[in-house]
Amino acid sequence: MTKNLTTMKQNLASIEPSASKGDHLHAAIMSDQQLYGSTFHGKKYAKIEYHSLNNYQNFLYNRALFGLNVYSQEEVKNMRWDKRKRIIKVHRRSQIVLNLWKQQIINALSTHLFLQFFPTSYITEDLVNSANDTDSKYINRMSFKTLRITRLQVINKLISEGILPSDFYKLQDQNACM
Repeated sequence: MTKNLTTMKQNLASIEPSASKGDHLHAAIMSDQQLYGSTFHGKKYAKIEYHSLNNYQNFLYNRALFGLNVYSQEEVKNMRWDKRKRIIKVHRRSQIVLNLWKQQIINALSTHLFLQFFPTSYITEDLVNSANDTDSKYINRMSFKTLRITRLQVINKLISEGILPSDFYKLQDQNACM
């Protein structure tokens, strides 16, 4: 985290404002790859890295995260009661797991921050001692984006907790999600 901050400060320090060119401040922070893309056989391409999931994998992921909200009201109404109950149970469990995980990430980041800036403080000592404490009743409202948690990391966490199947990445499209 401090490495990124140092790099950004260096980039900002190297910027020389040029009103005649109309350069913007953010242009110096972005890499050439972001600004100009890459070339292949004379054509420009931007390399976008993402991991695509098939429809069934997306469905299972969304159902774990959003529960019955992935279905229309009519589908929920026509669904068997035991299936509704199972979906709600999996959704609640995934929310609890992800909430505690986000708390652990924030605790680790704050511990690192306090140890770096206030290594001899009594507050830091107390914070380090209670860094592993999480509260299942506290709802962490920070987004995955804010915490820099990727979709793949969420999927891997749900797989490790047994919420998504262990062969999740090998699953093929099925008509079960329709």
